[in-house]
Amino acid sequence: MSSKIFTSGPLWENGISLIRIGTGILIIMFGKELFDEAMMDDYTKFLTDVGMPAPRSMLTLAKLIELIGGVLLVVGLFTRIVVVPLMATMLTIIWYMSEGNFFNGGTASTFFFCFLRYYF
Repeated sequence: MSSKIFTSGPLWENGISLIRIGTGILIIMFGKELFDEAMMDDYTKFLTDVGMPAPRSMLTLAKLIELIGGVLLVVGLFTRIVVVPLMATMLTIIWYMSEGNFFNGGTASTFFFCFLRYYF
């Protein structure tokens, strides 16, 4: 066991898949907000206040990317392709919600690094 811990090889071959599936499920939870009208209205008001152009359309697009991207991550289809729009969505969230401070982006920054891992 200790020989596996001190090497660069995987400790468990399916560990990365488990993390990918978990990340997909978590991002689906955020994408499901698309169907919560009250939450979408609150987000739209916030995006209007911070000056995002076409806030409702951009919000709907972001939620669709999260929902569809999460499903594709869970299934394991087009992983490297789907993380690109997911990373762009996370960077946009960081830009508008954390005023561009990447290390103060919280969940969005964490998701960005998870998606970056799957890209590489």
